[in-house]
Order: sequence, then C-alpha cells, then structure tokens
Amino acid sequence: MHDLVLRGGTVVDGSGGAPFVADVALDGERITHVGTAAAAGYEELDVTGLLVTPGFIDTHSHLDGNVTWEQRLQPSSGHGVTTTIMGNCGVGFAPCRPADRPFTVALMEGIEDIPAAVLNHGLPWAWQSYPEYRQFLGGRCFDLNVTGLLPHSSLRLFVMGPRACTGEPANAADRARMTELVFEAVSGGAAGAGSTRLVAQATLAGVAAPSRWAEEAELDAIAAGIARAGRGVFQVALEFNQFPLALEELAMLIRVGRRSGVPMLYSLKQSNNHPEGWRQLLELTAAARAEGVRIHPQVLARPTGGIITWECSFHRFVRSLTYRSVSMLALGDRLVELARPEVRAGILAEINEIERTKPSRMSQLPALQFPLEDPPDYEPAPHTSVAALAQAAGCSTAELTYDLLMAQDGRGAILQASGNYSYGNLEAAREMACFEGSVLGLGDAGAHSTVICDASAPTSMLTHWARDRTRGPGLDTAFVVRRLTAEPAELFGLGQRGRVQTGWFADLNVIDHAGLALRAPRMIYDLPGGGKRLVQDAQGYVLTLVNGVAVRRHDQPTDRCGGRLV
Repeated sequence: MHDLVLRGGTVVDGSGGAPFVADVALDGERITHVGTAAAAGYEELDVTGLLVTPGFIDTHSHLDGNVTWEQRLQPSSGHGVTTTIMGNCGVGFAPCRPADRPFTVALMEGIEDIPAAVLNHGLPWAWQSYPEYRQFLGGRCFDLNVTGLLPHSSLRLFVMGPRACTGEPANAADRARMTELVFEAVSGGAAGAGSTRLVAQATLAGVAAPSRWAEEAELDAIAAGIARAGRGVFQVALEFNQFPLALEELAMLIRVGRRSGVPMLYSLKQSNNHPEGWRQLLELTAAARAEGVRIHPQVLARPTGGIITWECSFHRFVRSLTYRSVSMLALGDRLVELARPEVRAGILAEINEIERTKPSRMSQLPALQFPLEDPPDYEPAPHTSVAALAQAAGCSTAELTYDLLMAQDGRGAILQASGNYSYGNLEAAREMACFEGSVLGLGDAGAHSTVICDASAPTSMLTHWARDRTRGPGLDTAFVVRRLTAEPAELFGLGQRGRVQTGWFADLNVIDHAGLALRAPRMIYDLPGGGKRLVQDAQGYVLTLVNGVAVRRHDQPTDRCGGRLV
C-alpha cells in the first residue's frame, strides 16, 4: 500500500504539456505513481476536479534571517511555495566575522527594510563562514525547503575587510580568494551567488553596499567560482531605473556570462521614468541568448511598489508634526486621534504646506495609487486611481488619501504602483513574463515586510493570469505552472523537483482552482522583538506537501515541517 494516494486529480505536471486526469501516489518523500488505478493507500484523498501541481519555487527571497529563528516561513508557505532561494541582491548573514556583524545588520536594514531590532533579537550568529551557516541551517526544519545564494556584499567584506566599503577595486589576490570561497559555497550546496548594482542600496547612514564597488573583473572572479563548481546561478540586481546605465550594466553581465558560461539572472521591471526601457533590455537579452549566452530576466507579473496603511512604514503624512505627535501611540489609540476632525485638519494643513515646496514621491504618484480592497485587484482601472477619484469628488488627493486610510475602521489600504504600471495596465508585465528565458520572482519574501507582500505572487499568477483577467489576454494554466516550477528548478539545479513525476520529490500542491482567492494583506506582530510584517491569506490550497509531508491543509498550517536545507 502507498502512504498517500491523490485520486482523480487534474495533474498539471510542470512540463508545460496539457493537464491530464490521474492518480498520484506517494511513499515517504517520493512520488511513486502517476497514472491510472494506483494501488490502495493508507490515506486516500478524492481530488476530482482539483489541480495537482508541483510545489512552487520562489526564486527571489530574503528569508536569510527568518530561517535561523522560525520554522513557518510566512507568507510564502501559504501560497504553494515549497522551495525558496535566499541571498539575493548580494545581502545576507554569511560569511561574516563577529566584528562585521553590526555593519551586516545595518546593510540588511537599509537595503531590505528589515529592522535592526528584529535582526539583533533574532539572529543567533552561530557561524562565521558560509559553510558553517549552511551547517547550522542543516540542523533545522521548515514548512518549505530552503537554499541560498552566496551574498556578494558579505563575501567582499569577508575578503577585503574595511577596504570593501571605500570604493577600492579588488586586487588580484582578493579576486582569487573570492573565486575560492564561491567555489567552496556552491560545491557545498549554495545555489550560486547574488549581487546588486543599485545605487540606492545602502545602509540608513548612506554607506553603499560593498558590491556596488565591484568592477567587471570582480564579477568575472565570482562567475569563475560558480563555473568551477559546475552548477549555480549568478543573480544581479542591476540599475534598471537609470538609462542608459541599465543597458551598459546588462551588456557587462552578458560579457561575464559569455566568458564564464554561467547562467546570469537580472532583475527587470517597467520603470515609470523610462517606461519603454525594459524593451531595450529584452532586445539585448534576446540577442545574447541567440548567441548562446545564458542570460535570464527575473520579473514580477504584478505592479511593483508598496502598500500604504496607517500600520505600514511609510505613508504620505509621516512628515507632519501633528502626525508625529500621535505616531508612537498604540494603533487603536492612534486611530482614535486620527479620527478627530481637528487632528485631520491639522495634518492636512501641515502636509499641504510641506508638499508645496518639497513634494514627496507619494504626493507625485496619485495617478498610480489605488484603493486596495478585499479581495485585492492588482490590475485596477485608471479611473479608480486616487487622482481620478479625488477629481471626481472635488477634493485634494491628500484629503482622499487620508479618508481611504481611515476606511474600514482605520484599516484602509492603498496600492502604490511604482513599477510595471506606467500605462495603467499590466501588459508590459505580461510581455516580460512571457519572454523566452524569463524567470518569475522578485516577491522579496522576508524583506520590506511592512511595505509589500509580493510573496503572494504565485497565487496571483493562478488567479489573475490563469483565470480572471479581463483587461487583456490571460495566460495558460500549464504555462504558468511550468514558469513557477520546472523552469526555476532546472535553472537552479534543484534536482528531481519541479515536476509531478515518478521517483521525484513529493513537493506538491492540491488546488481548488475555481475557488482560489487572495485576501487583502494584513499586519501581524510575530517577528523577534515584537517586529511586524504583512502577510496575505489565500483560499483554495487544499493540500501542500513538502518532501511528502503535509505542511498545510485547507489553507491552514499543520504542526509538521517537511522542509529542509537543499
């Protein structure tokens, strides 16, 4: 008898082929039957009419700290994710000498918006080298599998010491040492290396990420370590907001990829300042891929940006002295004060005066700000923007913003579409997601957790794109599933994962596709030291299995953790 049999489900196996009805049987951590008439199981589930898919792979997370202090990796595990890849954008917590821990925490706080108080309460710092970090994680279990990229900024600091932050190029000895440490990390199981080129990525004090100072020869050295290991990906967050700099940096990554043969993965979005720039980047990418260079854009098929609430880190009114005078109150007491007409009037008067001479970014984007309802709409029509609604109501955008935040007893929310939404729709995001070689990602799980909740993007792919879209073409379910499973598994070398296939690991989702839904993001206060994060619930995940272990049933966590370091 099998341990578990899923009877009569519609299997979307990750290959991109047409879905088919089959029984799927599991024994231990492996799939042992895919087809008709599976033998009996100790447990059997009738999943007729439900989708059976491989578990989803989150290719871009920042859970490097979370995995050291918790087992439930929210919100990713609530959205069908069974494997996450950390260490993106060149930041993480290993390798790290004790003397460099404060700067490493400050860098993660500045770049990924993870408060230092959370990290200082949560990180056990039971390692120095990257292999020691993996050894520590190897003794833990989770509700999804984890692996990581070696962070370039951490590597540079470990090799060069204080010189890493001064703008000094790495010398030949530095580069040779980096190659050795990258080889050691990837040979020991790392998924590759991650880096950033973004100018804005720095500590709150303005110290740039060490990887920002890397010259092309240093990137070659990192790629050489990956190539020597015979597997792994080099992920880089290039400066996609500045043109022609973005084109120059992509050309550099292509050269590094051509010389090393290593797969190169770069972040791509539609920038409001250069709304057609992404097309130029994809043209360069297509030409390089035609020559055999393994270069991949990493994209998010949703608006990039943030969520604005009274609970979140940033909103339009934070510069008001009246707001600041109540901002330290507990949320309930703060909302009582904010509801008082004289407080509202004072905040609005102060903000109007401040923005008259020093407008904030938020005050300049009302045409790309939208009320975020439950369930949320991630492709809202332009006539529902804050700008359009304020004009229709005959009030200022600041007044309407205030009132939208006060809705739902002070729990109102606004979606700010800072990228992928320049023309008021997701057509650019669809084209990027469909580009040959694109990798879905950029959910940033673990980072910016009081501003965004894009770790729920896999659910958006299956609801908005594979079922509900009305403002343009949708996407085929089998295509979406392959993009979320087999393709990233193949790219990152996650052996025998990403497919519903006999003999492969039983990382699986059973999904009620017709009933699948996203709920509005909500704030919880469960991080070390009382830190907060946005989570987003989903409805319709009937079962999620990680290495054959049921970690979630009917959208609720079980008490079991089948995930591990992979």
